[in-house]
Amino acid sequence: MIISETKKFDPWEAKQEIEELKLKVHCSRYWMLSEWECENMSFPFWRLYHSQTGGSFVSYKGTEFELTAEKLVLIPPSTSFSSHIKKAGIVHDESILGHRLKTLEEVEILKNYGLCDQLFIHFNIGLPYDKIKPGIYEIPLNESWQAIILQIKSDRLEKSNNIDIKSSILLNSLILYALQAISNVFLDFPVIDQRIIKVIAFIDKNIAENLTNSQLSSVSNLATNSFARLFKSSMGCTVQEFIQVRRIEKAIMILHHSNNEIEEIALECGFYDRHHFSKVFKKMTGLPPAKYRVKIELKK
Repeated sequence: MIISETKKFDPWEAKQEIEELKLKVHCSRYWMLSEWECENMSFPFWRLYHSQTGGSFVSYKGTEFELTAEKLVLIPPSTSFSSHIKKAGIVHDESILGHRLKTLEEVEILKNYGLCDQLFIHFNIGLPYDKIKPGIYEIPLNESWQAIILQIKSDRLEKSNNIDIKSSILLNSLILYALQAISNVFLDFPVIDQRIIKVIAFIDKNIAENLTNSQLSSVSNLATNSFARLFKSSMGCTVQEFIQVRRIEKAIMILHHSNNEIEEIALECGFYDRHHFSKVFKKMTGLPPAKYRVKIELKK
């Protein structure tokens, strides 16, 4: 008897549906902070924090969350939060000051001078799950996960700008552990029509192009008017409004995680020129892209 290739691949007859997770890590850094006084920070990517020393805080809607050795602090995209370090003296202006570490032994030394260590990771997991309800989540850590974090910190000091496959596996495993801890939050996420998901993937892949409703409706296999109604009912905005938001979100990502020129970013994100890009960017963020870059550079 010869077994079919299909049966060798999967002996079950029922088709299996597997939710796709598009995990992308943008950066991971480890340093010591002497000042971390920021208001209303909000980004289109997730942020994962850990601190061995304690003493630094993020706050959301009047509630403070301390970064400590025993937990991770996970912040979803578009969560507007503030941060500070608990120490003598009052900082009236926004400020981030830090010290680049060379060895783990420096952490205890610098702690005595009022500095706090901070490991942070920026990442996305793809739509629709990057659009979950804003908030701040604390995730407890056992000794095994604390040991993994220690290895990640050691890797960042040894290879601050190059993350090899071994380090990448550790980073991804830590992110997945944090996401698994809040998985019930995702279960409450409204179901989005798969045709809309397909269109969103097309938009993200072709964000630099001129995307029309007619073109996108053909991707969804719907008439243009039917597609426009379905998209707005699913996403709460028109498809062109959504495209504009995605373009600015991508621009913010590039500004945070690259040194690309503003003109290059404008074209990469689907804007006609720098002037048009700056106008839309300022309308949505409050700052033109050049000033936004200066602000985030000061905070690095």
